[in-house]
Amino acid sequence: MEHTWTISQMTEEDVAAVAALEGENFSRPWSYDAFLKTLSDENYIVIIAKDTDALLGYCVLLCTGEEADITNVCTAPAARGKGVATGMLTALMEAGESRGVTEFFLEVRESNTPARNLYTKLGFEEIGLRKNYYEEPKEHAVLMKKGEDAV
Repeated sequence: MEHTWTISQMTEEDVAAVAALEGENFSRPWSYDAFLKTLSDENYIVIIAKDTDALLGYCVLLCTGEEADITNVCTAPAARGKGVATGMLTALMEAGESRGVTEFFLEVRESNTPARNLYTKLGFEEIGLRKNYYEEPKEHAVLMKKGEDAV
């Protein structure tokens, strides 16, 4: 089945919706100003998915040379399981690769099995654990890497 959503880079007009979705889905969300700042920082790439005018999700990449950290990934609850996150992350990593990124890193809540399965499907490997990394609720973070000599 064909999807009707599109993927693009975030613009200033998208920031309010991105910040709102972040606030609805995370216990320690980034602020509107934090997302706005990514637009003027060349080290960040923010990809969004939209269906007509509705925001379906976003993801953020912080590039530092040949390495990059996927700092935020969020899909609206109604859009989960429909390939939105896969599409956004694929576009995000392609944008990173076009800047010379060869290794991608991320952290994910240990209990977030759907996200861990998605990242594994996209070629990420578990490389470590950060104990009690997340707050509200306190939880370990699984470290994952994709790229040159991942393990």
